[in-house]
Amino acid sequence: MGEIMSSIRVIKESVERVKGTPGLAARLSDGADLLGEVGLDSLQMLRFMLELEEQLSIQIDFDALEYSYLNSIQRLAEFLETMPQQRSRTSLP
Repeated sequence: MGEIMSSIRVIKESVERVKGTPGLAARLSDGADLLGEVGLDSLQMLRFMLELEEQLSIQIDFDALEYSYLNSIQRLAEFLETMPQQRSRTSLP
């Protein structure tokens, strides 16, 4: 449960950064709708997803990402917990 709460916090902080709205993270409920309530547009959504990958050190499977997961921060956090960790990037010689 602690990992879900950590993911929820990261999601809220990432939304705040992407939207550029100070204090937004504190005002978002765990059930906040990222599309309807927060209003992320397509470019913001792309930046948001890339930031989540970086902040949570995961690799999001976009084929498995369902639209309904964006209807709640809690549901998105639960989905993200199932994603594999990023492989460390090594430079090629």
